Amino acid sequence: MGVLLKSLYLYSISLWVGSLFFFSAVGAPAAFRALPKEEAGKYTGTVFPKYFGLGYIFGLTALVSLYLLTKNTLTLLSSLVLLLLLLMNLLNVVNGLVIVPKASLLKAEFYRSKEESYYNKFLKLHRVSMVLNALTLILGLMAIGVTSLYLSL
Repeated sequence: MGVLLKSLYLYSISLWVGSLFFFSAVGAPAAFRALPKEEAGKYTGTVFPKYFGLGYIFGLTALVSLYLLTKNTLTLLSSLVLLLLLLMNLLNVVNGLVIVPKASLLKAEFYRSKEESYYNKFLKLHRVSMVLNALTLILGLMAIGVTSLYLSL
């Protein structure tokens, strides 16, 4: 059972952090370089719900599997990783269920009305989303780094 939980934890955190890195550093920037701004925005708007959905699945899986793996032998390091995973999940949920949907509504309202105030509000929320995403990625890299200090197969 322990090997299964370790594998589940490692796969889930690796896939989550890898997707965070890829979409943030490669996927979204490439879309805006290759497509007109409005088309790239539509593309990323289509991808984001799936992106956050994967984060919910991988994040919860990583958190639960690591908790089950370490609940009887909690150490300072495993507690730190659990805290990092909890924060990552919280940031991902806030970003995916609150910030991004509000930003999408503002963007749609701007395209409908062409009122610049909607676009400015969208840009502010977009920056908040980018910061939350970057923090989630940084916390994920930290979680992987701390994991490497104590998790032996």
